[in-house]
Amino acid sequence: MKSGDKKAMRGDSDQIIHLDYRDFGRWKVEKFARYVDNLLLACRNVDLHTFRLHWDPHVPLNCNDVRKWIRYAVNHKVKVLDVELCMYDKTNLPPGIFTCRSLEDLNLQWSGAPFRDYEHKGLVLPDIIKLPSLRKLTLRDVEVHELPLESFIARSPGLEDLHLIDSAVCLEHIKSKALRRLTIDGSMYGPDRMTISAPNLISFECTGFSLEDIVWRDQPSLESAHIDTCGRTFGGESRFTGVLVHAKKLALFGCDIKLSPRLEELTLMHKQLDEAEETEGMPTDGMTFQCPLLKSVTIQYSEGDDGIDKLVDVLVANGISSDKISVTSYEDIKKRAFAEEARAEEERPKKKRAKKNPDWEDDDSDEQSNPDDPSGDEYDPDDF
Repeated sequence: MKSGDKKAMRGDSDQIIHLDYRDFGRWKVEKFARYVDNLLLACRNVDLHTFRLHWDPHVPLNCNDVRKWIRYAVNHKVKVLDVELCMYDKTNLPPGIFTCRSLEDLNLQWSGAPFRDYEHKGLVLPDIIKLPSLRKLTLRDVEVHELPLESFIARSPGLEDLHLIDSAVCLEHIKSKALRRLTIDGSMYGPDRMTISAPNLISFECTGFSLEDIVWRDQPSLESAHIDTCGRTFGGESRFTGVLVHAKKLALFGCDIKLSPRLEELTLMHKQLDEAEETEGMPTDGMTFQCPLLKSVTIQYSEGDDGIDKLVDVLVANGISSDKISVTSYEDIKKRAFAEEARAEEERPKKKRAKKNPDWEDDDSDEQSNPDDPSGDEYDPDDF
């Protein structure tokens, strides 16, 4: 195996391939594709534990190449398939992914259906789904209907983590005794209400749904929740707040909040305003906190919000020490995120140079960045 392949590979008998566009500088798409082809050819005789591809520059990959690489991963008994793309050219997701018996963790985030497809609100799942080893599923920009979800749950008996992000959800019922963590982030259409029957659920994240559209059956005892809803919030929703009574970590958007007495960490997120919007004070009348185990409160807000000081006063008046309260603006959060990303970009090449591996000796930097070296293995379509 060429020394350049160290850039993406780790592991012994079961290989880990990690391809992140930030590791490849200003490479052209064609050069990157040849590099991946040669890399897969070099490790064709071993099983694959993880295939991770994150690609989000301005120029998209050739999706025929992406499908070919995924087919390779499936054929080599991949356990973790993690693919994030800036664009995909088909409405239907590759069906071969969803019958992979070895797959344990599946993450597909492919930026929705093509713009020319006006029939669908997101990428479409195949009719046949059979993933017997699956434990964690993350889908972004996907249409999720009742039958595909039932197939995931029925034919993936160990599925514990289900995360539907920016997805169009048309569901009447989510029913699973194995489910432990659930994220619903997107829009719901079709049924007026969705019933969740997951008695062993410990973590729930909900964004964009009105709480009055969610009905709980076999009510779980959540340990953590992140709630950012539209419509009515928490005050009158006793059938919802009942699932939070044992929660230790909460992140809540809204006001009129009833909290768990076992709460240890709390994040209050006030509405993030657009530039043209005027700020509006956060209502705090009648807010009460009886959380003797609370260790920290984080308040996130938009700059200019004139209700934050009053909210802090309410917290202090309810026995929460001011040294447990931190206040940060969304603007500062963005600045820190940009700064951390810049530092990470600066440190990335340094870490690569500093990392030592006895199996590979990196003594030729030119070879590391030149997968087109004619002396190396060349891709042959028959090998796939």
